[in-house]
Amino acid sequence: LVRKAEFNADPFAHEFGIAINPAMTEVKGRVLNAPKLLYGGRTKATALPNQGVWDMRGKQFHTGVEVKVWAIACFAQQQHVKENDLRNFTTQLQRISNDAGMPIMGQPCFCKYAVGVDQVEPMFKYLKTSFVNIQLVCVVLPGKTPVYAEVKRVGDTVLGIATQCVQAKNVIKTTPQTLSNLCLKMNVKLGGVNSILLPAVRPRIFTEPVIFLGCDITHP
Repeated sequence: LVRKAEFNADPFAHEFGIAINPAMTEVKGRVLNAPKLLYGGRTKATALPNQGVWDMRGKQFHTGVEVKVWAIACFAQQQHVKENDLRNFTTQLQRISNDAGMPIMGQPCFCKYAVGVDQVEPMFKYLKTSFVNIQLVCVVLPGKTPVYAEVKRVGDTVLGIATQCVQAKNVIKTTPQTLSNLCLKMNVKLGGVNSILLPAVRPRIFTEPVIFLGCDITHP
């Protein structure tokens, strides 16, 4: 891009005595050692990330949440996502969540089809009033749709109900990896803790609640 811009041929840059080196600056970098993670359950297993990735198999969340009251709202058409697909998704999700230490108990208290943005708020209000202790609503989406934004608006800012959206294709054809990723998200949304830094390597700053804010600055 710098070569194509031909800054050195620019008469204004020349008048100001500015010259641009087309080669990027080289700086020395360093890679921090990955922190060891501690999980929960009976084994208290640890994991050492490699290239930002680690394996959850055989591990349970440090603090898993027990899901007792939950619902499914399917905004995909019934001929696309059939009732049997929803039943199979429920069974597989419960199996994976139980293995991860976040047991989802029993069948959903509510499992209905819906169409369009207009049905989100009435449905969620019905769930809130009919099932006082509802913890989570799994929302099946047909793809990119305005329903997603409305689900988050109503669930997060209006009624305070945790929501987890999942694409219809991942309900029709479930995979352990996708279901594990859903459980990671749901456990945190419900107040659980997926993993912690191994206490032996935890910096002293973590003796008090702390939040890190990262800034990725790419311009002056």
